[in-house]
Amino acid sequence: MTEAGVAFVTTRWVEPGREDDYKAWTVEIEDALRQTPGFVAFEQLPAIEGEQDFWTQIVRFDNRQASVAWEQSPKLAELLKEISSYTMDSEVASVRTGKRDWLNFGLSTKAGPVAPAKWKQLITGILALYPTVIIAHELLNRLIAVPFALSTLLTNAIAMSLVMLVWLPQLSRLLRGWLLPTKPLPRSITIGVAAAILAAIGVCLLIFLALFDS
Repeated sequence: MTEAGVAFVTTRWVEPGREDDYKAWTVEIEDALRQTPGFVAFEQLPAIEGEQDFWTQIVRFDNRQASVAWEQSPKLAELLKEISSYTMDSEVASVRTGKRDWLNFGLSTKAGPVAPAKWKQLITGILALYPTVIIAHELLNRLIAVPFALSTLLTNAIAMSLVMLVWLPQLSRLLRGWLLPTKPLPRSITIGVAAAILAAIGVCLLIFLALFDS
């Protein structure tokens, strides 16, 4: 069985006014990583004024041995010494990245498959699942007469197949920039897209009430 990958995550405070020095340093560390066995990808999330004071670095390796070797390497120690006068690490952690959420959004980066934030998965999943279940249920009941338990089983089987194989992949492509942004999004956009999704669910509810409960 293939070993799970590992992400080496560091959150770091950078002295105000030294951001450009730090950005230049990250180029050095990424160059060094590209020569390191087991390296997969490097990602940096900058601080956001008024919201997030720390810079976050995510270094992905294809196995734990590679991650440990990097953490203990003289090269990393040398690089960290260069920025020790104007930075402070607040948290360093290694995280296994081999497992995926069962709800497959079909999203990935160069570091491999990734999953959106849980709350984004939730409302996107409801948008895909709710109308599919209602329509499948109504069509099935109109086409064939079967016991409730069998009708429920068939409805769920049809709905989940469509959601997992068709609707979620399509929605993921449509909403990729919101589900998995490559850089922090303005709060107004994050909330606005979420509100639009909830509004779409509400519209579906009103349509179904008018069609099937009148």
